[in-house]
Amino acid sequence: MINHYLKRILLCFSLAYISPIVVAQDNLSQALAPTLSVSGEMTTDKFTQLISQGFKTVIVNRPDQEVGNLVSVSQLRDIAEKKRIGVIYQPVKSGNINQTDIKEFAQYYNELPKPILMVCKTGARSASLYAQAKKQGLLNE
Repeated sequence: MINHYLKRILLCFSLAYISPIVVAQDNLSQALAPTLSVSGEMTTDKFTQLISQGFKTVIVNRPDQEVGNLVSVSQLRDIAEKKRIGVIYQPVKSGNINQTDIKEFAQYYNELPKPILMVCKTGARSASLYAQAKKQGLLNE
């Protein structure tokens, strides 16, 4: 129990030093960097709220066919296109991120308009992609 609270305090402390361009207004997403946020389980309503916060690109890391997925990438793309926001579908299997996935993400991150929103089931696999690409020095930040 204490470990859980300590993790939350450390997360809040580390996020206090990040000045994100997109501020999570309703705890719908979590900023990992000034130009990158992640979000978990998606619905069309949640997605509509998120993209109204100023994101310019969305990277969907959750495979459409994954058990429990509530919306498809084509549904998200339909919503985003109305706001002229690009959607990239980069499905990654949970717990199975490989070097090809990391390099592909890094290329998207370096080339696409920012700020970027990454989407998966909990936000963990998207956050892992970012962390691994950053650790390897693949990101132009």
